[in-house]
Amino acid sequence: VLRLFKAIPEVRRMLNTDVVAAFDGDPAARSVEEIVFSYPAIEAITAHRVANVLYREKVPMIPRIIAEYAHSRTGIDLHPGASIGEAFFLDHGTGTVVGETSRIGNNVKLYQGVTLGALSTRRRECEQDGFTKQRHPTLEDNVTIYAGATILGGETVVGPGSVIGGHVWLVSSVPAGSKIFGRARE
Repeated sequence: VLRLFKAIPEVRRMLNTDVVAAFDGDPAARSVEEIVFSYPAIEAITAHRVANVLYREKVPMIPRIIAEYAHSRTGIDLHPGASIGEAFFLDHGTGTVVGETSRIGNNVKLYQGVTLGALSTRRRECEQDGFTKQRHPTLEDNVTIYAGATILGGETVVGPGSVIGGHVWLVSSVPAGSKIFGRARE
């Protein structure tokens, strides 16, 4: 509990960057207050940032309870183990899924229905490596992922400044500055 209390100033600082990213990234937003009080994505990200502190402290079950409560309220599924950088913006967000070992850099924007998932793995394979193997993708800084895109696999890295179009299925890495639209990439 004391370590959580000590983390609150940093959690608040990170949330401030998330709110500013939402305000800067959404021309429909009329004020910062509108974002704070009415954007479901901010509720989900707030829950995630607190749950992530507890997850990293190896608190059992409570981080998942927080994440699932936020998921039930917002339709946004952010696993508490996912590493999410500053200025994270979920535009709309409903149906978004971010898996446990996902790594998300700074200034990343995801639209609704994006999945950052694992390729098919068996529990016993994960148990053998102590559940430490990265199973979910990495999004480096300044990445935008449009609605309905699916990015899978722990070895998949989306390079900085890349844009992944809507409904793209991606299971291999793309270099910095890539623009992937309208076709599958394996």
